[in-house]
Amino acid sequence: MTKTKKKIKMTKEDREYFKQGMKTANPIEFLMITDFLNEAEELFTAEDLKFMHSCAGKRAERLLKNVVENLSFEDKPDTTGGEFL
Repeated sequence: MTKTKKKIKMTKEDREYFKQGMKTANPIEFLMITDFLNEAEELFTAEDLKFMHSCAGKRAERLLKNVVENLSFEDKPDTTGGEFL
């Protein structure tokens, strides 16, 4: 007999908080978050995992772009007036 655990469903506020946190995560924080996501697959709904992995992927792209363009992981201020993610 297997017990199915209730999965965590993120609220709109949870999603916004996670998204904003990922936008500013430094490389160490990014690695810690992605490690957590890999271990927490059974805790979250598939939809929420997809969202979190998407946010992490966007941050990974931005960190790599920073290295290529600026030789640094640091985010440069956005001078175009728009968001980078």
